[in-house]
Amino acid sequence: MPQKALRAFLLFVMLVLSMQPVAADTESRARYMGTSIFTMPTAYTRSAAAYINDAGHSAMMVSQEFMNKFFEVSFLRHMNGSEKGKNPLSVKIKLLEEGDALPAVVWGASDINTQLGSKIFYFATSKTIEAFGVNIHGGFYKHPVTTDRKYFYGFEKMVFPLITVGAERSDDVDTFGVKLSPYPGVSLEIAQRDRREEMYNIIYFRSF
Repeated sequence: MPQKALRAFLLFVMLVLSMQPVAADTESRARYMGTSIFTMPTAYTRSAAAYINDAGHSAMMVSQEFMNKFFEVSFLRHMNGSEKGKNPLSVKIKLLEEGDALPAVVWGASDINTQLGSKIFYFATSKTIEAFGVNIHGGFYKHPVTTDRKYFYGFEKMVFPLITVGAERSDDVDTFGVKLSPYPGVSLEIAQRDRREEMYNIIYFRSF
C-alpha cells in the first residue's frame, strides 16, 4: 500500500475509534499508553522493550514504530495481579512533526482491543530544548468513566551525561524519578508516585 494511502487509512481508523463508546474503568488503566515519561505518554514514537514494576505490579511492554516514526504500536502484557492475561494494544499516530519552534503532537488510543473494558483516547505533545538539555511533555486523555478531560504534563532534564531526572503530574498525583543510562540504548528508571508508590523500569531502546 502506498505511504499516502496508508496514512489516510490510519487517520480514518483513528476517526472511527474515536466514535466508540467508553465503559466503566479504573484509574490505573490510564498508565502505559505507549512509550512514556514514566507512566504517561510522550509525543515521541520509539521502538523499545520494557520491564515495568509499578508498586509491585509487573508488566512487559513492547513498542514498535513504523513508517519513519509516523506511528507506534505497543503491546502491554500484565504478568501478575487481577489484570494478568489481559493484554491491551495501544497506538500513537503522529499529527505534527517537531520543528525548531513547533512541538511534536500525537493522537493515541490505548486498549484498542478492549482487554480491560474500554478504549482510552489521548493527545500528547513534546518539545526538546537542546540548549538546556530539557524535554517537556503534556497532553490530556478522555476519562473512561466520566469522559472528562484529564490533563498530564512532565519534563526530563539531563544533569550528567548518563543521568536524567524527570517528573510528571497526572490526576493531581506527582511522580518524581531518576533515569540512568549505563549502556547505549538501555535506561534504568527509579521513581516514586505520590511519595509512597515505588516504580522500577528497565527499558531497551532499539529498532527491531
